[in-house]
Amino acid sequence: MNRHIWASLLMMTMAAAVPADTYYVATDGKPENDGSSARPWPSVEYALSKVGGGHAIVVRPGLYRSPIEIAKEYAGTKERPTVIRSEVKWQAMIIGAPYHVISNADDCHWVVVDGFQVQGARYDGIKMNGDYNVVRNCWVHHNQAMGIAMHNQKGGVIENNLIEFNGDHIQFDHGVYADGEELTVRSNIVRHNASYGLHLYPSIKNSRILNNLVYGQVRRRGIIVACPEGGGRNVIVNNTVVEDQPLAIWNGNAEVVVNNILVGEGDDVLSFDEGTENVLVDYNLCVPKSSRQGPHGITGDPLFVDRTRGHFWLRPGSPAIGKGSPEQALDTDFWGRPREKDRPPDLGAFPFLPALATEEARARWESGWAYHRHGEGGTIPDFWAVLGPPASSVSTRP
Repeated sequence: MNRHIWASLLMMTMAAAVPADTYYVATDGKPENDGSSARPWPSVEYALSKVGGGHAIVVRPGLYRSPIEIAKEYAGTKERPTVIRSEVKWQAMIIGAPYHVISNADDCHWVVVDGFQVQGARYDGIKMNGDYNVVRNCWVHHNQAMGIAMHNQKGGVIENNLIEFNGDHIQFDHGVYADGEELTVRSNIVRHNASYGLHLYPSIKNSRILNNLVYGQVRRRGIIVACPEGGGRNVIVNNTVVEDQPLAIWNGNAEVVVNNILVGEGDDVLSFDEGTENVLVDYNLCVPKSSRQGPHGITGDPLFVDRTRGHFWLRPGSPAIGKGSPEQALDTDFWGRPREKDRPPDLGAFPFLPALATEEARARWESGWAYHRHGEGGTIPDFWAVLGPPASSVSTRP
């Protein structure tokens, strides 16, 4: 046998010895299994103890009553993050915890939590520590304190989550409670939590708050952006916020507030403390009119499809259509579609789509309401898939 054949056989043997990057967990998994799709393990922690960080752990649909706690030694890297993912969106249900339902240890960096339904924590639903952590595509609801918390982080991402009905204290419990540097809070729906929708405090800088829908918190507070001394240089663009106090900025300097829809009560649509200065505010729709809304700011009924039932898409004739700043326009919209470059952007989280104003867009919703109702069917509208078939919904049952 010549050396080329020997070399080929050696390479094949080495390749076969390299473990797969993806492992599986299921409610009927067993410790003696190998973590393959056919032979899953019983828990995320057990999977991590076998393979370490830097791999993808896929969790099969089912009800899991133990919290997921990711130890520091299972951190990922930029090249190989540790990914903990529900195989089917919202159908791996992690329920109940004496503290947090899903969490990682201090300095546990580069962890991705993707696609879970999280409920029943005695404290936060999801609590992330360390840098460059990601929480995406999760449904986080009915937890006793925060929905999602992410503190003292650099480069964290919170995106495409439905965060609702969290918190039992109207002063201290929020939908999202996060601070740090270079954070991205994008395309979330945050509603009916106890205090603030997005509580970005005590210090956030060089961060982006984009394409979020925030409404209906118990305390009627939308977004607070608390900056460090000298300002934060944060960008707050294309959000729809409907609260008594939609947006507050503390200690701001060089912030950008553009292309938003801010609907509130009284004089606090745009609330700045005495330490805030040099903020670019323009091209927003403010109700009522704000003295800070800028020379291109507008006031008027935004013509939501049905605010009462939770539909904040725009109807034909909305004054928010085509009234945004192209200079501050985002590259993609709420659904991740590239922005149309040949026209000014629409204001708010959702660009105008005629089909979304029709009844067919929500034909299978419970009496037209944008909410889950317990009972037969067990479905909830998947707002991130609404551009697909009209019946788009996510089952809440495995």
